[in-house]
Amino acid sequence: MPMKPATASLSAAALACSISLASAASYPDATGDFTGGSGFLDMTSATVNNDASVLTFTINLASDPSVSGNDWATHLIGFDTAAAGSGNISGPGGWGKDIQMSSGGMNFFIGNWLNNGGGNPAGATLYSWDGAAWNAVTSTGGANPFNITAAVDTTAVTISLEYAALGLSPGDSFNFDIYSSTSGGDNVLDALGSNAPLSWNSAPYDSGSGVLPYTIAAIPEPGALSLLSAGALLFLRRRLN
Repeated sequence: MPMKPATASLSAAALACSISLASAASYPDATGDFTGGSGFLDMTSATVNNDASVLTFTINLASDPSVSGNDWATHLIGFDTAAAGSGNISGPGGWGKDIQMSSGGMNFFIGNWLNNGGGNPAGATLYSWDGAAWNAVTSTGGANPFNITAAVDTTAVTISLEYAALGLSPGDSFNFDIYSSTSGGDNVLDALGSNAPLSWNSAPYDSGSGVLPYTIAAIPEPGALSLLSAGALLFLRRRLN
């Protein structure tokens, strides 16, 4: 039975929509594994996704991180993109927090803060390890060639950047971990890759084998999506004739 024109149009629209969706992965974390109260330091999950050029991390928290009195919270993301890194965030140029990845090795990290003041107070900087020190690659507070952004709302902190900043291309995989900390002397208070209970501490932290994987999905550019959508609609119309 021939497809009705309206159905054909709907099918083409559905196809275009499915093509345009970004790739996404969800990573749960135990609620309450930060035992020191302050739920805005307690991660409940994280979502990672990418579109044609941008990688986004949404860090979901147990209570509102946007309250002005919670602006001493920080969240950090460690990356192993080449399985050859050796950086420790406490190294020269880093954030002074003893955080490492003994499995693979950390070669990039993002540091996030919530105390810019005014408007949306979130900021972030991506750093790379050159074998001796951490160097800023792109930052909301300075040179920003890879368009890193940070935002906070009542449930989450969201960080986005062009994944070329990490030396990544579609099809590439990397390992990562996310850490909650403070702007003071505390170290890791919650880690996405572990459900082990943690409270206030300044102890060294190693993600070890608890790192989490993500693969950059190939997503067509918007112009290519338009061509694919038009082609799909033309194909379906021809099927009607």
